[in-house]
Amino acid sequence: MKASGYDGKIIINVYEIVQYYYCPRKIYFLRTLGIPMLRMRKMIKGQEEHQKEIKRIKERETIFNYSRDEVKAIYYKLSLEDNDLGLTGQIDAVIELKNNKILPVEIKYSEYMDAFRSRKKQLIAYAILLEKKFNRIIDEGILYFPDQNKQITLPISYEEKKHLIKDIEKIRSLILSERLPLKSNTERCKYCEVAKYCA
Repeated sequence: MKASGYDGKIIINVYEIVQYYYCPRKIYFLRTLGIPMLRMRKMIKGQEEHQKEIKRIKERETIFNYSRDEVKAIYYKLSLEDNDLGLTGQIDAVIELKNNKILPVEIKYSEYMDAFRSRKKQLIAYAILLEKKFNRIIDEGILYFPDQNKQITLPISYEEKKHLIKDIEKIRSLILSERLPLKSNTERCKYCEVAKYCA
């Protein structure tokens, strides 16, 4: 089990929050047992397309529906951490507007343009990390779908951030318990990177 971290606390990555909401068993296999994540074809394609998308954004008149005149800076693949919370992550993009607003952006290569719970949780986690880094309140985030050139802007509330912090503790408890959780949805098993380990 990988359990090192700040002051002995197990560090949780934002990506693991997404995995937890896909199926808690993934956390058991990846963190409790330390099984390496297989790189699926869709992951490799996503990384390649992400680099192309960064170039395309630079050529557009607007940046995630904001005019270039409104944008102070855009950061790609920004590494973030909160030592007190024991949370880390690397966000796809962050927009800093001239009015001091900060928006987390997650780029999704998927035919499903939905704000699934795992995607919303991901944005909330990045909002918490960005608040720590920039010392500003983050109350919105963006899911961007390059294949369709569409985006969903989601509000992020204080209550949702409080729930996310509880989620982190649940994931820590799951790792420490060393007990195999129940499956969340057998339909997802055929797309799962650790399915071959799962009875």
